[in-house]
Amino acid sequence: MNLKAFIKTNPIRFWLTAIGWIIIPALSITNTYVVQEETNILLSRNWTKFILIDVLAFLIMLVDYGVSALVDYQQQAQVQDLNDQVRDKIVKRYYYDGKKHTVAQMQNRLTNDLQMLNNNYFINVFLLIYGVSTIVFVLIYLILLSWQLLLAICLMVAISLLLPKLTEKPLQKATELISDSNQKYLDTLNDWLSGLDQLQQFLAGAKLFSVIEKTSKKLEDANVKQTAYIKLLNAVNGIVSAAFGLALFVLAGWLVKNHQIPIGALLVVGNFRYYLNGGIDTLTNGLGAMKGSKKLLAEVDKSASDIPMQAEKDVVMPNVIKTKDLVLKFPNGEKLTYPDLEIKQGEKILLTGDSGTGKSTLFKLILGELKPSAGKVVYEDKAGKKINPDLSKIGYLPQDPVVFPASIEENITMFNEKLNGKVKQVINEVNFTDDIAKFTEGLDEKINLDKLNISGGQRQKIVLARAKVHNSDIILIDEGTSAIDQKATMSILKNLLKSKTTIVFIAHNFNEGMHQLFDREIHLVKE
Repeated sequence: MNLKAFIKTNPIRFWLTAIGWIIIPALSITNTYVVQEETNILLSRNWTKFILIDVLAFLIMLVDYGVSALVDYQQQAQVQDLNDQVRDKIVKRYYYDGKKHTVAQMQNRLTNDLQMLNNNYFINVFLLIYGVSTIVFVLIYLILLSWQLLLAICLMVAISLLLPKLTEKPLQKATELISDSNQKYLDTLNDWLSGLDQLQQFLAGAKLFSVIEKTSKKLEDANVKQTAYIKLLNAVNGIVSAAFGLALFVLAGWLVKNHQIPIGALLVVGNFRYYLNGGIDTLTNGLGAMKGSKKLLAEVDKSASDIPMQAEKDVVMPNVIKTKDLVLKFPNGEKLTYPDLEIKQGEKILLTGDSGTGKSTLFKLILGELKPSAGKVVYEDKAGKKINPDLSKIGYLPQDPVVFPASIEENITMFNEKLNGKVKQVINEVNFTDDIAKFTEGLDEKINLDKLNISGGQRQKIVLARAKVHNSDIILIDEGTSAIDQKATMSILKNLLKSKTTIVFIAHNFNEGMHQLFDREIHLVKE
């Protein structure tokens, strides 16, 4: 994500927009010349020429407004097209890099960070063209009037270009602080609002408000700090520009007095000051903001970079999963110690234990989502040789089933149309057929995550069917039937456990009949 990529998004539109930003100051300077001529014609009392030149000035103003509106639209289109491409690359990288990314981190990168780069970098690319063009056209105009004015303007521009150095580093730090503070704010919202119902139940609103207010204040302070540096730069620019404008007016007056420029030029020297101030402000502020965004630009560019695609390898699933001296320590000093376990291919294991014994955590250790503090998880093939399997191919059904705002069938097949023919069989195996019949659209019923048009038990049946239809050799199920009645659970377990799949099932309150369906039970105890 850089200037080259910005241009390549749509080269023709970029250069046409750039030309538009050159035309706008050209029209403004041309209109200034027309006003100067109006003054000279008015002094000569030639009313016919005066009316004609007035009409010309009006037409130039209309064209100026039209070009400005068109350029603004094309500029936004160019920026948004780049954003679409970058978001697509970022999402693909999050998908393929195999790393764990928090929702808040991804949201911040895809929204706030891109918006800051839009405002502080890419919009300023065009504004720099406008600022430089304005200064150039003013210089050309003044060259035609007087070399003394030219020298004065060159000196003013040179000094003005040094101004961004005053706030470049503080502004860059302020921009980075906003990005970090915004991510922390999103993290806080995600951590606390996900448990809003519990906070409401126990009347813990005061704590929620306090935490949100604290992180919100940090984000507010970061924005205020950035604004302060921007305003400081603007203030310095304003003072310097005003001083330059006054000096220019005095110099122009001296030149009129010495008959080196026409009196009409004196009357429009204020316009020169306005355009010069605007050009210098745009140039210096734009350069300062762009330089201050370099680090964020590099970070976003890294997030959007391509991941080298590796040749697909045959997926080797473990025949045996073993744990050896497995320990997981927590920051608060607590730890989970596991007995040495061995899970063989095809076994149906019931994993039990009191709350806090680490049953769900064991699954995450097996899946590689957590790294043990000590010990290890070992995966072996049929020959007893250690392997590094693709852990993403292990079926995992978490306590809170994950479904998407798509059809029930798509949620089961995970958008693989080749599996559509197997769906009816697996929904029957997980006792989901009667539920499907209740939906107006059947399998095509779209899940509404906001209005929750499916029950907790139906969500669990969907993910159970998902694991079945994808023929996972190993399935780890965490409370996979907790929201389903015992009769239906018994039927589902019988269908599920008669397959050759290795199944480890976490459950509470199973009756004796359900226990007997499993080959053995592993009971965890907290040491």
